[in-house]
Amino acid sequence: MRRITWAASLIAVGMLWGPAARPAAAQAAPGGADARLAAQRFYGKLVDEYLHSDWAEFDESMKEQAKHTPFLTTEQASDVTYMRQAGAEYRPSWWKYTRSSKNVSFTARIWGKSFKANYMPTGMLGVQMPVGIDERTGRFQIIVSWQPHMVDSTKPREDEYEKAHRLTEGDHSECTVWHELGHNYVSECLPAAQIMALYQNYHLLLESLQEFYADMTALYHCSPQGRKATLFIRTFELRWNDVDDPHTRAAHAIGSLLLSNILSDVTQWPSFRLPTEVPATDVERNAILYMYKHVDPGYTLAEDRALREFVGQYIRKQGGNVLRKKGQLDLPNGLQFKLLTSEDRVNQPPRDAWVKAQLEKAIASGQIKKTEGTKGHPRPFRINVAW
Repeated sequence: MRRITWAASLIAVGMLWGPAARPAAAQAAPGGADARLAAQRFYGKLVDEYLHSDWAEFDESMKEQAKHTPFLTTEQASDVTYMRQAGAEYRPSWWKYTRSSKNVSFTARIWGKSFKANYMPTGMLGVQMPVGIDERTGRFQIIVSWQPHMVDSTKPREDEYEKAHRLTEGDHSECTVWHELGHNYVSECLPAAQIMALYQNYHLLLESLQEFYADMTALYHCSPQGRKATLFIRTFELRWNDVDDPHTRAAHAIGSLLLSNILSDVTQWPSFRLPTEVPATDVERNAILYMYKHVDPGYTLAEDRALREFVGQYIRKQGGNVLRKKGQLDLPNGLQFKLLTSEDRVNQPPRDAWVKAQLEKAIASGQIKKTEGTKGHPRPFRINVAW
């Protein structure tokens, strides 16, 4: 009887506890939902600030990271870690010297190597100048220069297309700073004997190699806005198409490199919109131009990270070969690009044919959709977050 009474008592207690526990759990659920919603809002806001280089807001938002991390997905938490680490790399401790109105030397770090940069303010957009040769090392002594008042400027760019991406003068200046330091890296960190041999015997090739390394440096070391500015700035050279201009050849080389990677799987690059009709002439160059001019302002974190990592991996694995092979780029599609136009003539037709075939295949499969035009929206990631 006691066992029966005891079991009955447990049942009775269970009946009392059950209904009482359910309202408590129900009351806790909204709090959990609120926390998850707040975490999603935090993530969307942080991504937007990161992609648009709003660093003051980004730093403020990051103060809340610990509170929201438990309610983020594993992938989102990984993204937050990446943004925090990458954001610090875009704004190294020496960045304050880039705004100096006086001559100053500072230690910069490019592609994992440190060197002393000698900076001199100027009214020019940006320049690097050899001022002598170090007799001890055999290296060029370099001065880098840019307009200090433009560094970190929040003044919007006036071009309608750049407005869609909310680009500022500071974004352009960031691109310029890293570009000139990329020049400096070539002189300071690449094999001195090879650089001097190119200077003495292949001057045009050396200038083209300098521009290639400088733009690749900007694409990797810049923040997302500076990365886009680097692409947009080069549309002028690509349109102008002076085949003997080092800026043009480097711009075409990098465009060819990026296009061959993107066309290999267009589904991974939805913001890099491509022409819905194969260009009638200069297929590769015109496809690059179209792609640059139609980058979607809704450019995603995944694409920005993939672009940066692709550029970084290429320089780390192939950067030395580009120098040793005197300006030859081995592309992801198995084809080649040579920086000197006279040497690249044999490579251009196969690249045009490959781009044409890839575009036709992607268009026929519906992977490339008609572009209505580039239209910006004020805060895309804050509006379109999937809660």
